[in-house]
Amino acid sequence: MNLEYVLPADIERRSFEIIESELETEIPEEIKPVVMRVIHTTADFDYLDNLYFSEDVMNTAMKAISQKAVFVTDTNMAKSGINKAALA
Repeated sequence: MNLEYVLPADIERRSFEIIESELETEIPEEIKPVVMRVIHTTADFDYLDNLYFSEDVMNTAMKAISQKAVFVTDTNMAKSGINKAALA
């Protein structure tokens, strides 16, 4: 049996392609990265119907991030998912 090594980034990219192909609804571009990440993390497409976003949420979030807002999480998994280098 020959196993093919696949880079983690390639696996992730392919996973997002699969999710995109399975979507039956249009997601507004502004929130699409968040919705896609939630579905990818949970493998639960029900989040398409269960996630709600405040108006202008992405601009508000990006402003908070740029101003070094404090993030609170109750799990180490969520904490380790925060890309600290990207926030710097």
